[in-house]
Amino acid sequence: MDRIDGIIVPTAWDSDGKIIALGIAAGDEQEYLIENQRQIDSLLTLLRQEVVVMGSIKYRKDHKVVKIAHICTKKMD
Repeated sequence: MDRIDGIIVPTAWDSDGKIIALGIAAGDEQEYLIENQRQIDSLLTLLRQEVVVMGSIKYRKDHKVVKIAHICTKKMD
C-alpha cells in the first residue's frame, strides 16, 4: 500500500462549473488523479485540505492514478 501526503484539488469540471473529478497535489510536486470518483461528494468536504492517503498507485497514459483505501486530514504540529 502506498502513502501520499498532499492537498485535495479539483481536476475537472462540467459545463456548469461543477467539480466532477478530484486529484491530490502531492508535496513531491506530483499530481495523482483519484480513481474512485464515486466518492467525490464525500471527498469534496476535504477540498484544499492537507490529507494523508493510503492506497494503490497505477499509471495510466501520462497520469498517476490512486485508488484510495483510507484517507484522513493531516494533523498540524
